[in-house]
Amino acid sequence: MRGPSCVAVGASVPSEAVRAEAGARRVLLWLLFLVATGLSNGISLVQAGPTGPAADGASSELGRVLDRLVETQRPHGGWTFPPEHPGGPPIAFTMVVRLASRLLGPLGLARWDLVVIRSPGTPLAGRVLLDGWRLEGDGRWLEAARRTGDLLVQLQRAPGGWLSEMPVEGSRLAWWFVWLAPRIHLDDDVTTGAIGFLLALSEATGELRYRRAAERGLALLLEAQLPSGAWPPVHRPAWLRAVRSSREDRASLNDGTTPLAIETLLAAWRVLGRSELLAAARRGGEWLIAAQGAAPQAGWAQQYDERGRPARMRRFELPALATWETRHAADALEALAEATGEERWCSAVREAGRWLATAAMRPGCWPRFVTVGTGQPLFVDATGEAVALEAARPGYDWTGDFGIPFLLWRLGLHDGPPPPQRPPGDPGSCPGVSQPLRAAGGPRALAADAAILVARRAGPRRSVCAQ
Repeated sequence: MRGPSCVAVGASVPSEAVRAEAGARRVLLWLLFLVATGLSNGISLVQAGPTGPAADGASSELGRVLDRLVETQRPHGGWTFPPEHPGGPPIAFTMVVRLASRLLGPLGLARWDLVVIRSPGTPLAGRVLLDGWRLEGDGRWLEAARRTGDLLVQLQRAPGGWLSEMPVEGSRLAWWFVWLAPRIHLDDDVTTGAIGFLLALSEATGELRYRRAAERGLALLLEAQLPSGAWPPVHRPAWLRAVRSSREDRASLNDGTTPLAIETLLAAWRVLGRSELLAAARRGGEWLIAAQGAAPQAGWAQQYDERGRPARMRRFELPALATWETRHAADALEALAEATGEERWCSAVREAGRWLATAAMRPGCWPRFVTVGTGQPLFVDATGEAVALEAARPGYDWTGDFGIPFLLWRLGLHDGPPPPQRPPGDPGSCPGVSQPLRAAGGPRALAADAAILVARRAGPRRSVCAQ
């Protein structure tokens, strides 16, 4: 890991280069501190025992995808975003990393790999490799999963969580990121996905270091839960919350925040048997029921204010009902019903399913946002103005299937064979429309495809809340 003390005593290094690097780091520290303390808005984008080989076609397809995942894994574990251009650095999305790249790149100091944690990313890739090993017994996949777990343990921050993308030199964080990224990301299945994978890896291997890291993450989830029972998309340290209030501290379902926290706690409760994990999951479920919209618009918004009303997150994320987030909420309440055997969670799931069945723009295609009251699809440009879909802000999943068809199938509201069970972060696509995640290619698309294939091999089941 590079740092101010990385030059050996007596090494012959031009003093001008040393002064240039030291000066660049001082400037970078100050500028990134301003970003870290919230003077710039935005937390993510600037603009989720082996049984032996099987011989069926689905197994062969799964094997090919997992082999490709192993080929694209970094030597020290983890996977990166695709490069901006052939031979160039990977695309950076968070403001801190983009700023660091602009400042240090011209000096030749941007030498890190950008490991992606948000789903579909490194934790999901590790999980599907582990599941593939359990299904087919290929030891290469288990070894790749172990490398993934080792890297995640190394990258875990002191509070107990991870960030959506992390600049890594070898197996260690870039020197500047250690000090200047105080937030922990709870949305996009970042911290929750890492916890779930590490706990599963510990169960499979018996390695306590994976379990200890997962338990540190669980402690953070318990600490970050709001008095309402929900979770914020980002956990900020107390000193940073005191310096500046932020929308990042509000109750959120954005990118699955609260629902995925509930599902992670339930999965950990089944393994660890700790009653406080189930109690926290219940509190999260109670908040979901309280926040649900009234029928017939029985959905949820991305974000809520302190009075429990739908609220804006980023400029282009207006107060509205959100179909993708509603699917996540229904998944979490369904998980509570299965874990507790209590029917009371199911009524909210069924109401949400009935609303989603009517909210489609056309068969198999949903808008991300639906206006409260009118039920009309809502698309927004970069300035926050409602516009037609063609003029909406680029680089955002305004439409997709969002895994909704699989939810409706589980509830008995969708006929035919089971649709794909999409992992967190995979929006799917509307029929006849290309999907950016898969069009970009790379390991994120491979991880999402592998998750769908693993779920298909496991055998889709009807919901305990099915009508």
